[in-house]
Amino acid sequence: MKDPAEALPLRVQRLALGTARTPIEFTLGNGSILAVLGENGSGKSMLLSCLAGYRWTRGAAVEVHGYNIFDRRQRAAAQRLVGVVFQNSGLIRNLTVFENVALPFLARSLALDSELEDKVKLRLDLVGCGHLLEHSVTQLGEGDRKCIALARALAGEVRVLIADEPFAALSASRRNLVEELLVSLVEFGNLSSVVFATQDLPFANRVATHFLSMDDPVPNVTGRPATPTTRIRESAYPEL
Repeated sequence: MKDPAEALPLRVQRLALGTARTPIEFTLGNGSILAVLGENGSGKSMLLSCLAGYRWTRGAAVEVHGYNIFDRRQRAAAQRLVGVVFQNSGLIRNLTVFENVALPFLARSLALDSELEDKVKLRLDLVGCGHLLEHSVTQLGEGDRKCIALARALAGEVRVLIADEPFAALSASRRNLVEELLVSLVEFGNLSSVVFATQDLPFANRVATHFLSMDDPVPNVTGRPATPTTRIRESAYPEL
């Protein structure tokens, strides 16, 4: 297997999402943002679940920086590199905002110290939720929960972000903030690739480098090719 730093962020092979559908195959290079488009029920969320390793199909492969997330021997290594924003946020209701975002760090046996606290606060500040640190999740609106789920998805060693309808329920100002954040994280190399599902075509056209329509009989990735980047500028988020 290649060095994960040198391997492609995402390679999908022979992924069948139903007996009537042609298997999906594509690769994404560094700097790619893939918009998965389609009507309700077209299979967008199912595809994202497969990319995150939450479901899998026989004979398929989903490689994340060289690790096959469908191979039980490589799954843990692959999933460490994947951050997921669920359509319903997926936050734990009986935990505070801080505890929800800290959870991925604590799961890796990191100490709850001032350094970890700074990492959590940074992520919440990036999504405009730093002021909600000690709030209970049950006190928050859907838009806040969505942004906090994004902050949590950016924890740990994440290189590939997978987001299901990341802008649902967000105000216009929040949408602009999160849109700029996602593009910047890819542009500066904090994330190698982003895959998101949406029905918001204007948003997809603004930020995506690649497109995949689940409504097509033979879904294929189209768009301008991603260029492997040699960063000239230093990352805007070096601590991330």
